[in-house]
Amino acid sequence: MRNFFKVTLTSTALLLGSASVVAESATVPEFGAIFQMKTADQASVAAAFVQFAQSECRQQAPTAIRIMAETFNGTEEPTHSIIWNFPDASAMEATFQALGQCRAWADAGRVLSQHAEFTSQQLVKTLVTGGDYTKDSAYVVWQLSIADEAAYVAAYKNLMASQESNGIVSGAYGLWRVQGGANSEVTHIAFAGAPSLAALLNNSNPSPAFVDFQKKVAGIRKVHRMNVNRVLADL
Repeated sequence: MRNFFKVTLTSTALLLGSASVVAESATVPEFGAIFQMKTADQASVAAAFVQFAQSECRQQAPTAIRIMAETFNGTEEPTHSIIWNFPDASAMEATFQALGQCRAWADAGRVLSQHAEFTSQQLVKTLVTGGDYTKDSAYVVWQLSIADEAAYVAAYKNLMASQESNGIVSGAYGLWRVQGGANSEVTHIAFAGAPSLAALLNNSNPSPAFVDFQKKVAGIRKVHRMNVNRVLADL
């Protein structure tokens, strides 16, 4: 459970020094902290977070918390992901500093330590995004390794502009750079959401623009895993 709080000042400084190309109209926040865990007792974990969400320290924290169920994730161990979204790096730093003095979070931590095992922690920065993620309930998530970020971002932005103009995108989308917790296999994460799982699957056939995009980025990108997950709660 201690690893849950290991968001260091060094990582925060790296985030502050990064350039951003976030779309002005997007709702996906600039930074996120993703904590993956595995549990056989979803009810107890959810109850702990709901109780924490009612506390004063949670309500004053400048963050949006989303709990995701890893519905189709192949052979990966995590069953859930907790995403803490932040409008900027200062909000992230303030939130995690406040949690260290929050009795409600300490109480939640005791429950989580009994019913869940955290498997990974990642800091991410939003590079490209669009749509309103608060309206989505299901996502496709791609774990990527990208050799040329600038070239990939340019190609990705062109792709999503085409997808939007042709009405193929039904929810929010985005590309994250993994700023902390990256390895040789996962340097970036892409996602595409939809209001429902049915809507997500209805747009699963590759468009001509997507086929062209795959050809353009074949030499600079490798897809290591493609998962489907669902939103359990926003707190």
